Amino acid sequence: MISCSHQYDEHLEHIINSENDDKRERYACQLEDIRNEALIEQEHHEYMNRVWEAGYGTDADAYEAYWTRTLKYYEQCQ
Repeated sequence: MISCSHQYDEHLEHIINSENDDKRERYACQLEDIRNEALIEQEHHEYMNRVWEAGYGTDADAYEAYWTRTLKYYEQCQ
């Protein structure tokens, strides 16, 4: 026969394990968010390096306008 104390201990263990699972899941989500933010930041940094190396300084709008004009010209030549 299982004693009340044993049942209570199992219940507490279940609660603690559930809480730990919740924490692990939350931390895993936070780590994924941090990785995604780092990836976005890295991509933006690489893009801004291309803008800078193309001679536009930090003017990404002028860089985009240049490529828009280039694409339109290319499409007209087809």
